[in-house]
Amino acid sequence: MVGFAITFALQQPLLSLLGWLYIMAKRPYAVGDRVRIGETKGDVIKVDFLVTTIWEVGGELVSTNQPSGRVVTVPNSMVLASEVTNFGGGGSEYVWNELAIQVSYETDLDVASTVMIEEAEEVIGEEMVDRIADFRERLAETPVELEVTDRPTVNITQGESWVELRLRYVVHPRRGTRVRNELYERILDRFNENPTVTSFPVSRNR
Repeated sequence: MVGFAITFALQQPLLSLLGWLYIMAKRPYAVGDRVRIGETKGDVIKVDFLVTTIWEVGGELVSTNQPSGRVVTVPNSMVLASEVTNFGGGGSEYVWNELAIQVSYETDLDVASTVMIEEAEEVIGEEMVDRIADFRERLAETPVELEVTDRPTVNITQGESWVELRLRYVVHPRRGTRVRNELYERILDRFNENPTVTSFPVSRNR
């Protein structure tokens, strides 16, 4: 009975040690990476033999993709049993983001889409070109066939009383919220300059 209790007590530390060996060998993440391990998301600040320490982003305290102020320790055994997402995996520190804006059916969609793309190119255009070039090089080393544009794009979907314009672009994971806010303000300013061309749903539900 005592032997069983000792074995049971050592099970979790041993699994965490195996997890650490896996982290060191396979490098699913490293210090400085933004990751999600199980339900925990944030920036890795330390990797010990038994635990990974994360500066939490998001979580139950904040609704945006911003630091919560909490430091979370995750057992290394989690990497063996849970999904691990690296928001900049493979050495590329950029991810795809989207910004959705709802407009009325009276809106000139070509003009609105052009405005959104112009503002995105002004904010992250050349940076996106460089990052997509890097992404294409990495993609060429895999069996995956994927067509990737190096410019922001806009996808259009229809709702019952509105049309949604969804801007798609590449951004550093730590700059996602800041860039989205800047783009949103710039695009709305441009839309408001031409209210006869671009209008919003009457409910203002956007």
